[in-house]
Amino acid sequence: MAEIVISVRAYCKMLLHIMKYPHCAVNGIFLAEQKKSHKNGQSVINIVECIPLFHMSLGLTPMLEVAFMQVEYYCKSKGLEIAGYYQGNENFQDSSPDAVAYRVAEKVQENFSDTCLVIVDNQKISVECKEIGFQLYQHSDNKWKLKDKTSVFLEQGHGALGIASTLLQSKVYRHLVDFDNHLDDISQDWSNQLINEEIARCL
Repeated sequence: MAEIVISVRAYCKMLLHIMKYPHCAVNGIFLAEQKKSHKNGQSVINIVECIPLFHMSLGLTPMLEVAFMQVEYYCKSKGLEIAGYYQGNENFQDSSPDAVAYRVAEKVQENFSDTCLVIVDNQKISVECKEIGFQLYQHSDNKWKLKDKTSVFLEQGHGALGIASTLLQSKVYRHLVDFDNHLDDISQDWSNQLINEEIARCL
């Protein structure tokens, strides 16, 4: 399986989505660079972007199809591809993939063989961001397997946690737009360019 590198932007936007709706289950997708890099003979998946999807009904097929169509069009213009799916469960103690997570991850995998399935570990999420708050699965031998933490990296390492903490303490999540927000008001930007700029300033 490939080595995974998650950018500061992708990680922070996932956390902002979770913190905006702490009372809800949330989900979204990760985008990777189309060109894979290699290190020590192993392929590396560079996750560079996160698109927050829903906080109301995660598994509604028509809404997912609309979201994926728009994101796929966005990817073509940016030289990216849909490479992963994340989900934060509603139950604080639940950090396991459910039927919706598996179903959407399998949809992504149809076009991207090294798909990442990320499940947020709610008990590790805090404003201080003292540790990485997720578990990552990849498909191997016809099942989703928890990936060894030694082959999953955050861009800038612990520096990414500091930036995430700064954003959370500043309550930047108030300005995050997911697809539920966009479908309520199509003038709202689901690509979150303003938040991307804020993250870039922190970098």
